[in-house]
Amino acid sequence: MGKIRCNLTFGDSLLFLIGWALLIIVTFGLAAPFFILSFSKYLINRSILVENNFERQLSSNLSIGGDFVYLILWTVLSLITFGIAGIFFIFSLGKRVMNSVEVG
Repeated sequence: MGKIRCNLTFGDSLLFLIGWALLIIVTFGLAAPFFILSFSKYLINRSILVENNFERQLSSNLSIGGDFVYLILWTVLSLITFGIAGIFFIFSLGKRVMNSVEVG
């Protein structure tokens, strides 16, 4: 049975969060859906699958550019439905993120 180990450092994580916090403030919250996608990719790309003393790098093929229309669609739907679609967006995004994981 394998385990997933995430190699995050405090400094890298702090810079990542500060950068995105500033971007979300500057864009008045419009960058928030992009943050969720970027954060998921950030965690996956720093994770390693450890199985029977073998380590294999996990990677995600998500990209903000490639998923731009997807994120805009869900953002517009969330605005139109006053946030109700946001609940479904989280599950849809989770599925999209999990399907993008590749073991190298």
